[in-house]
Amino acid sequence: SSSSAASDVYKRQDYDIDGVEDSLDACPNTPFDVLVDTQGCPNTGEVSTNITDHYLGQVTLKVGTDMSTDETYESVNSLNLYANYRYHHWDVSLSNARTTTNNSYTEDNSDSDNDIYLATGYTFMLPQSAIKLSIGSKFVDDTQNTTTTPRGRNFLNMHPITTQTTTQTIASRDNDYFASMNFDYLLNNKQNVFLYYGYTLSGDSTDTDYEDYSSFSLGTGYALTNAWYSALSYNYTGSIYPTGNAEQGLSWFNSYSFNKNLFATVAYTYALEDFSYDHTFSLALGVHF
Repeated sequence: SSSSAASDVYKRQDYDIDGVEDSLDACPNTPFDVLVDTQGCPNTGEVSTNITDHYLGQVTLKVGTDMSTDETYESVNSLNLYANYRYHHWDVSLSNARTTTNNSYTEDNSDSDNDIYLATGYTFMLPQSAIKLSIGSKFVDDTQNTTTTPRGRNFLNMHPITTQTTTQTIASRDNDYFASMNFDYLLNNKQNVFLYYGYTLSGDSTDTDYEDYSSFSLGTGYALTNAWYSALSYNYTGSIYPTGNAEQGLSWFNSYSFNKNLFATVAYTYALEDFSYDHTFSLALGVHF
């Protein structure tokens, strides 16, 4: 979704714009014109024997869930796994989202529970701003899939009256390839504005020609405390189908750091059209080391 795509903006907080993320910054209020070391403190040019000076990068692991509800469609839950390694301005991430709810029907085979997303990016640090450019791919998994197909449907509550279980092979589909840009501008040491834009080259399947599509997000965030960051954004994702409709929504995102290593995120998205789930709640727990 567009909200999850844009969430990469929120993962990096660097209010003094010294190139060192706040979770690693030992001197979080360094002036703009002062050069810093890998710890975010003024660089005196002296060589230290402290082992912390040997920077090995940062690993972030996160596990979470999305819960989508609607008055028309059946509710859907998913389990989300995310891993990221950052070394200075470079980073690489690996993620997977697995549906944990058995729906009564499947609309199409454009997504699989075993799809893997791999991306790498580079962040350019500018005065009071940062630009991150990323490229990546969605590796599609083709496996046997057991589905439950409704024979009939009660139109008062949209639940199937009777069902028939069948086993079918998901049609072979090419991988997706995507590129994105995150722009983050600091209005002051508490508030930022951000813009995300992504373009996806959709892989076709043996029975469907999918469309390439764009997605973008625009929003602003505010550090309510040193540990709590909150943001509002508008999200747009084009359709993968030639005659499909774009997804649009408003998101409220919150990140809270319990300490230097442990953090949690909570988000809510409200759909602005009738083709997506009306309400989506996202919860995640993560760790930096």
